Order: sequence, then C-alpha cells, then structure tokens
Amino acid sequence: MGNEKNINSRDKKSSKGEEKNYDFIRETIKNRPLDKKRLLYRIGALAGAGIIIGVTAALAFSVAAPRLVRKLDEGKQQAKIDIPQDDPSVTPTATPVPVAMPSEESAMEQAERAYQEALQISEEPRKAIVSVVGQKEKEDILDNTLLTSGKAMGIIILEDYRDYYILTQQTAVKKAENIQVTFQDGTIVNGAIKKSDSRTDLAVVTVHKRDVDKKTQEGVSVAVLGNSYSLIQGKTVIAIGSPSGYDDSVYFGTITSVSNKVAVTDTEYNLLITDILGSQQGSGVLLDTDGEVIGLIAQDYGDEKNESKTMVKALAVSQLKPLIETLSNGEAIQYLGVRGKDISENVSNSIDIPQGVYVKSVEDNSPAMEAGLQSGDVIQKIDGKEIETMQQYSSQLQKCEGGQKVSLTVMRSKGAEGYAEMKIEAEVESR
Repeated sequence: MGNEKNINSRDKKSSKGEEKNYDFIRETIKNRPLDKKRLLYRIGALAGAGIIIGVTAALAFSVAAPRLVRKLDEGKQQAKIDIPQDDPSVTPTATPVPVAMPSEESAMEQAERAYQEALQISEEPRKAIVSVVGQKEKEDILDNTLLTSGKAMGIIILEDYRDYYILTQQTAVKKAENIQVTFQDGTIVNGAIKKSDSRTDLAVVTVHKRDVDKKTQEGVSVAVLGNSYSLIQGKTVIAIGSPSGYDDSVYFGTITSVSNKVAVTDTEYNLLITDILGSQQGSGVLLDTDGEVIGLIAQDYGDEKNESKTMVKALAVSQLKPLIETLSNGEAIQYLGVRGKDISENVSNSIDIPQGVYVKSVEDNSPAMEAGLQSGDVIQKIDGKEIETMQQYSSQLQKCEGGQKVSLTVMRSKGAEGYAEMKIEAEVESR
C-alpha cells in the first residue's frame, strides 16, 4: 500500500511537471511595440534621399542635355544648300486681259475687294517675315560705351533640320556683336550671320530651331522664291514687309518697268520698278499673284533727279538666286573688281564696239587693276569661255577659287586703229 502511494504520488508529480512544461512551450513571444516616430523618421529620410538624388540627376541632365544636343548637331554635317536656278532664255508672255463686264460694284467696292484678295494671297508669305536687329558697342568722344543697333526686315527663305535661313540687309547686322530675330508672334531669339555681301547689301542670318518654341515654329512659313524672268510690264505685284517704312504693311500695284539694270561689282541685276508709293527707308519683298517672291525691295537704287526714289523698286530675284545660294552655304564670293555693261550684238553694230562686257570702271587696288585691266576694255572670254553678258561673267567668276589665276581675253581700243585683242592674267580673290 505504501508503495502504491509512492507510485501514485510520483505519477501525479510527473503529470503535473509535464503539464507545466507543455504550458511553457505554448507561450507566444510578443514583439517590441512599434515605434511610429522612428518609422516616420526612416521613411522621411529615404524620401529625402530619393528627392535629392532625383533633383541632382535632373539638374545634371538639364545641364548636359543641351550640350549633348549641341555636340550632336555640330557633329552632324549639314547638307549643301541648293537653290534651283531659273532659265533666263524663257520669253515672258502676256496673259490675255479678260473683257471687263459691267459691274454693279462701285469703284470703292472693287478696290476693297482687290485689296482683300491681295491680303489673302500674302497671308502665307507674311508668316515668313521677321524683324532683324543687330547690336554693337561703340565709344563716344568721352570714351563712354554706347549700345547702337541697326534694324531691317528679314524673310525666311530656307530651312533644314537645324536652322532657319533669313535673308536680310547687311547694314543692319554688319559687325554686330549680338543679333536678335523677332518672329511674327513676338518671340525673340538670337541669330548669327552665315555670310554677307557688301555689294548688294544682302546677308543671310541663321536661327537655331532648338531656340524657337514649337508653337512659334508652327506659325512660321518659308517663302517661295519665284521666277522673275517671266515678268513683263503691267503684271500685278504685291509689296509686303515695310515698303512704306511701316512694319507689316501690304500694298499692291503693277510693274511699270523691267528693263532697268543695276551695276554692282563683278555682276549686275535687273531692277523692277512699280507704281506702288514707297519710302526711301522701305524694305520688304515683291510677290506675284501666286504668292511667290519675285523681287527684293531696294530703295537705294534709282535716279535721284526724279521721283523714282519714292516708287517701290526691287532687285529681280532670279538673278539673285546664285548669290543667295552662296550666302546660305557660307561660301566665299570671288572677286576681281570690275563694273561692266553688256554690249549686245545690236549695240555692237550700232556704236562700233566689240560684243562682250564693256568695262565701265575698275576698283582701286583690286585684282583687276593689278592685272592691268582698264576702263573701256571689252572682256570677251574667261579661260577661253565666251562672255557676252555680265551675268555670264559673274557666273564664270564664281566657279573659280581664291588664288586661282584666270586668263582674260580683252579687246582694247587703239584709237583710230580700232580694237586689238590682248590677254590679261588676273588672280581671283575670295571675300
């Protein structure tokens, strides 16, 4: 009995011990209470670090991206500008004038309708008109620095993947330290001179497209250079720009003369005269009824003794196309220093002067003067190629390179003995 009690007692103790051990195993270990302040601090620190990294990366990209784009643009070679040339041998034909039918419109109503039509034709070309301002510093007599500026109208004549090409007056941008171009919507961007020509007072200024916002680009138009060889007296033309000295003006009228010539060094151009009243300070372009540019307004030319100075005049664009192409490509202009006049076969027979280019004058210290060319000489050949007009002379000259020596076949007057042929060698100069 005693043994049974002991056994039972051990069993009870053993059971009780096992029960205690089992209860201990089933206990759960609780985690430390969440510290919300510390969690928020860590989240804030991570977010702050992310913001700092993001801002730093954005700043680095904003600085590096334009430079990278600029480097890529500089590394990408621009294609050569090629402006199709017009055929000067095309004979212009007059358009039959329809018989006017009786109209119930008054003269004022007809004039208003005609002007509205001119506005409609010029709407797209006017989007190509810009204002060009060249700024430069100079010192007065007291050594004070003054900022001076020249202003001219410009017209967008070309565009490529990178730039807009703007034809404007050289005097406005000559030696300018800063050039600003203002588009029709008022956007102002910096420009740069591609090339200029002091003979014609023309220059091509380029503007990077990346500097022009997309909205402005959508409102820009590129002018179409037309064919001025087809013009005759009586053709309707539209003058845009500032022909009267006031910006964004539109006038229309007719061509009154196409036979005038303007002699400039080493070439000559046709001068179109209109019946449109202009200003001595006027600038702009002439359009035909298709809205194409057929002349560049040039008020400096004309006879000062009569009132033609106040009528709108323009250099015919077809003859200017080779020069515009040269300026747009930034290429050198070849120079000899001759001002000449065409001697046609009819003129030659009537005044007994050999056919060719009559030398009216030779510029001082020019290659032509150094070679011995004189006023009164008649140039008939350049390197064996026949020359009958100043345009042919200019075209052949521009095919040469600076430093190249050319052979001029010249007829020189010997007085009563008539003309004698002689050869003159001249060295072409690049400008």
